[in-house]
Amino acid sequence: TQFGLTETQAKKFTSTLGAMMKSSGVAGSEITQMSTDLAGLAADMASFYNMDFEEAFQKIRSGISGETEPLKQLGINMSVANLEAYALSKGIDKAFNEMSQGEQTMLRYQYLMQQTADAQGDFSRTSDGYANSMRKLEANVEQLKTTLGKGFIDVVTEATGFINTFIETLMPDESKRTVLDDFAAIDLQTET
Repeated sequence: TQFGLTETQAKKFTSTLGAMMKSSGVAGSEITQMSTDLAGLAADMASFYNMDFEEAFQKIRSGISGETEPLKQLGINMSVANLEAYALSKGIDKAFNEMSQGEQTMLRYQYLMQQTADAQGDFSRTSDGYANSMRKLEANVEQLKTTLGKGFIDVVTEATGFINTFIETLMPDESKRTVLDDFAAIDLQTET
């Protein structure tokens, strides 16, 4: 609600980013906070740059994984030189290429959070505006569809099973033959 994301979007964003960070070697307790921060940042960036949530998420995912071009399109340059300069400003004198993958990911995250300070909180600041009101409406409609869908899934599953059983009882035994049964019935004739 705070970011105008559906539950499905929030789970997708946080789980995807969490899995990426975990595989890069970032520690467990940090993963949850970082992936939640970045999911919120996707919503704020979508609001700030007037883009789709998914597009903002993909740019963040790309940046965290080390791709520079998607975020560069928004004026955020995550080049190695910029990351090393940022690290030095934070008292880290280790060269980027000497860092572990987890350290590089953590550095990218911290740099990205600093560089997007103006965008952070934009969704809540402008939530009453037309674009974000429409985003919230779309999210609410999607959430309603998901909620209603969960209620009907058990009914549909049971009905589907009943219909399949009913149709199978109406089919003649001949229609239950398999392709292998048909192959077995073919007489092979060979020329000698």
